[in-house]
Amino acid sequence: MTTRSRILSALTGAEPDRIPLTIYDGLMPRGLVERQLREAGLGLITRLPAHRVEHRRVEIRSCEYFEHGTKLLRRTIHTPLGEVWQTVETDQGYASNWIREHFIKKPEDYAVMESYLRDGVYHDNYDAIREAKRRIGDDGLVLVRVGKTPLQEMLYLMMGYEQFAVDFYENRDLFDSLHSTMVDRCQELYELAAEAPVEILQLADNITAEAIGSERFRNYLAPEYVKLKTRITGTGKLLAVHMDGRLRGLVDQISEAACDIVEGFTPPPMGDLSVSDARAAWPKKALWINFTSSMHLEPPRPD
Repeated sequence: MTTRSRILSALTGAEPDRIPLTIYDGLMPRGLVERQLREAGLGLITRLPAHRVEHRRVEIRSCEYFEHGTKLLRRTIHTPLGEVWQTVETDQGYASNWIREHFIKKPEDYAVMESYLRDGVYHDNYDAIREAKRRIGDDGLVLVRVGKTPLQEMLYLMMGYEQFAVDFYENRDLFDSLHSTMVDRCQELYELAAEAPVEILQLADNITAEAIGSERFRNYLAPEYVKLKTRITGTGKLLAVHMDGRLRGLVDQISEAACDIVEGFTPPPMGDLSVSDARAAWPKKALWINFTSSMHLEPPRPD
């Protein structure tokens, strides 16, 4: 079997000739190490959006600067209704973005974010996806990264935990209006994702039970999974949701959720649900396991 066929076999409930190991290709060392790992069977996973965004009246500016020796990036969105900005620090180890200051800081920022969201025009990104598939060949898999569902994007990318919690209870009209706007725009993204030349779509939701809770999962996230899953029913495509947090508090909700793959599943010590418990709770879902840094740093076990 090729690396690609092993991955697809495991995710569809078949029996590959060996357990496939995968890595997001942005984390793969380049050069000789990459070639050796690919030849050994480590699968490259490339995640690309199915869409490109063209803005009509919105302008986005980025400015890099240093603060106390730390490199920061400020992104500012200029709209006809005003501007909002965020400050981002890049983790040099994993190239992850840590948001220090989020876009929404006060009630007036909601209207600006809605203006920004309505301004975009979506086009397909299929040529880039086909080129990525040609480049990787049988050494891995190209997924469509749909992004986060609206509520998760509000939490992680627009607001942060504290602002999210306060506004969910104290500014619910503004909160729900922004969410409704995002839900409407997501329907276009789902259409583009469903037609993309890939086998798997990924919602990058970064689920953890303590942050989202069962009620918000049921009322805000699960309906979006149903919409996307319904759109791809009969196409042969699978839906993966990135759930890399502590999931024991959402076991029943995830069991009922309209997705095929729990991607990024993180077992203990960082997660709170074992692989065996997850398999028992979700027998019809594939587990794509996230082996975290704490596991990589563990010394070898004696024979």
